[in-house]
Formats: sequence, structure tokens, C-alpha cells
Amino acid sequence: MSISFAPGCEQLTTADGTRLSFYDVGSGQVPIVLLHGLFGSPSNWQTIMRDLGDHYRFLALQLPIEFGEDRRHTAFESLDQLTDHVVRFYDEMGLDSAVLCGNSLGGQVALDFYLRHPERVERLVLSGSAGLFERSLSGGQHPRLCRRFIREQACEIFYDETHVSEELVDDVYAMLSDRVYRRFLLKVAKATRNRYMLEELAKVKVPTLIVWGRDDSITPPFVAEQFCDHISSAELVYIDRCGHAPPIEQPDEFARVLHDFLGDMTSEVCLAKKPR
Repeated sequence: MSISFAPGCEQLTTADGTRLSFYDVGSGQVPIVLLHGLFGSPSNWQTIMRDLGDHYRFLALQLPIEFGEDRRHTAFESLDQLTDHVVRFYDEMGLDSAVLCGNSLGGQVALDFYLRHPERVERLVLSGSAGLFERSLSGGQHPRLCRRFIREQACEIFYDETHVSEELVDDVYAMLSDRVYRRFLLKVAKATRNRYMLEELAKVKVPTLIVWGRDDSITPPFVAEQFCDHISSAELVYIDRCGHAPPIEQPDEFARVLHDFLGDMTSEVCLAKKPR
């Protein structure tokens, strides 16, 4: 798991001063916008973008929640602000519509975007999505911040604890040692919990893939089944030996499942290009 940008991340500043950081990867004609989770970054999708870049155009966006001295971490009130950021990105990239895919917090933002702008989403992909139930890593307690505690909590995210590297622990420790940023993250987490979306799921009409780690302890499998039961157009796929972050922990299998779900779209593009 990486929470820093790899080389190749593009930067764009909009007319209103909003900074957009993203990867633009792939030569395919079908655009897919990718949204990461709370401690993630666009680099979390790198393996998937590399493996499927011949078929799709991936646009992996940084949500405005990253740690950094040049990022204000005080003015956050609701999930709407994250969705607005995605709207700006669509507009700047000239996207009338796209496939929208999100993991964890990114899944909830993707769903909120669809509910506000259904005409701009061709298909929806939700993975370990927030919006119904999400177990608190700390169990509501406020223990002393230390690297051991961070490691223990991070190990809850993955089936395979080898994903919890010393670099990851050090990065998260640096983030949470900043009191202003820590308070900001608590606001984001509260906004996520406050937006309970069960009654809105019936409004989702586009084909929807729900891809879930079978060993997810943060948003357990019953959450995936709730999403599937309440979205009439949904199909559910579990990935074995996988926790809360399938794009990170099982990227090859995630890419296979994603391509199975979207492959007919690439065929449609090819057919549309054939001369009559």
C-alpha cells in the first residue's frame, strides 16, 4: 500500500484555484475514473492501470484529503465537497460520462456522484465501499499514538499482513502526528458515517459491479450483500484471501473481474468505429 505519488502523476489547477492531481494511463477509448480510500492515493491503482491500459483510459484522481503543508485541512463539512471535486475533474477532463470506480471512501464518493449526476456515469464499480456500515479500526477508543498501534490497526485492513510495511507505518505515523490533519481526518470519517445511503440505493439504475474482499473485516461481506440486494442492476463478486482493499491486495484478480464486467464496452467501441 502506497500513500505517496509515484512519478507520472499529473497536476492541473482549475480556474477557481482547485488543484487536481491524477494519473492518466491507457490508450483505450473507454474512460474509467478511479477513486481511492481514506489513506490512499491514485498510485493504489497502478497495477490495474498497467495491466488493462490497452483496453481502457484510466483517470485515477487524488481526492483532496491528502497530507501536505500546502493543503488546508480545516474547512471540511460534508461528503458533498469530495463529490464536487470529482465534478470539477470531469469538467476539466471534458468527460461527459465515464465508468466510475471507487474503493472504501472512494466507493461512497462514486455512489454520491452517481446519485447527483446519473447521466454522467456509464457503469459503477464499488469495492469495500463506505455508505452502509464501516467498522471503526480503533473501536471508538483513543489510545496513545505509536507505531505499534498503527501497525496493529493497518493489519486489520489486509488479509496478508506483509502489505503493512515499515514505510507505510512511518507514513501514517507522520500524518497522524499532525494534530490539525488528525482532526481533519476525524471530520472526514464522521461525514462518511453520517451519510447512510441504504434508502438511496434503489435509485441506481446503471450496471453495477460490487467487488469485495471475502476476508474484509472493515466492511464485512454482509455489507456487500446489502449493496447487491438494494441495487437492482448489481452483480457481486468476492475475491478470496483479500481484505478491505482489493485493488491493492489482489490487483491482478481485481483487474480480471473488472475486465469481465467492462469487456463488452470495448467491443461496442470497436464496432462503432467500423466503416459501414
